[in-house]
Amino acid sequence: MRLGFLSWTLVWLGWYANAQLSVVNVLTFSSSLLTGFSWNYFLTSPLIFILWCGVAAALIFWGRGVFCGWLCPFGALQELLSAAAQKLKVPQIVMPWGLHERLWPVKYVIFLGLFGLSLYSVTLAEQAAEVEPFKTAIILKFVRDWPFALYAVGLLAAGLFIERFFCRYLCPLGAALAIPGRLRTFEWLKRWPECGSPCQRCARECPVQSIHPEGNINPNECIYCMHCQELYRAEDRCPHNIQKRLKREKQIALSAVPLPSAGKGPKTSITRTEKGVAGKPATSSP
Repeated sequence: MRLGFLSWTLVWLGWYANAQLSVVNVLTFSSSLLTGFSWNYFLTSPLIFILWCGVAAALIFWGRGVFCGWLCPFGALQELLSAAAQKLKVPQIVMPWGLHERLWPVKYVIFLGLFGLSLYSVTLAEQAAEVEPFKTAIILKFVRDWPFALYAVGLLAAGLFIERFFCRYLCPLGAALAIPGRLRTFEWLKRWPECGSPCQRCARECPVQSIHPEGNINPNECIYCMHCQELYRAEDRCPHNIQKRLKREKQIALSAVPLPSAGKGPKTSITRTEKGVAGKPATSSP
């Protein structure tokens, strides 16, 4: 289901409708608040406006993962290519946790640089926002000057070995959405007490390594792929559920064992009629 939804996001929402959100939208919105807000610019593309409204609502309730994991066409392109690479047995690089954690802030530095530049000149900020390959890969479908196309292809090639490489370390839009996403209302990704200590299965299998070794999920990096929630409920893969199932099966097996009979021979049941009443032999009714 997820791969089918991502295919729709890429083909229809991205390549057909060109509804790829960008950090340029964030910078333009911030600039308009300082220079005089007007709806005219934002209503020129109704689908982009509707998508931004949905993203704003999702940020309030769940954080940035709804957009980054499900509604970003370039993110969908990366994940679909990564899925194909894994099917073709392309070796996957698992970043050491220490290095991975130190690379997270790079995208925030890029966003803050673009935001500061937009305060000086929105035009220069839009040019610098080409650090996003969205325009090349999604809007123009790689029909562009070769430096831009080569840059986009290089990022996608890196994603074949490190899943969602651009999303995890370089995306300024993801950084911009993560900041207000910290005000989300719900914390509904469920965890067991054993998650992280000692169990590390979810952390090992998280495609973007958003789960800390201690077991907690970093919502600013999570893309809501729901893989950890699938494991959370799996009775044959989650160690917590396996222990519960084995304990339940053991109790059922013990309750089904027959009680041993006293003495030799088959166990017989004695009724009140056979025994008689008050020590007198039982008589049959006429």
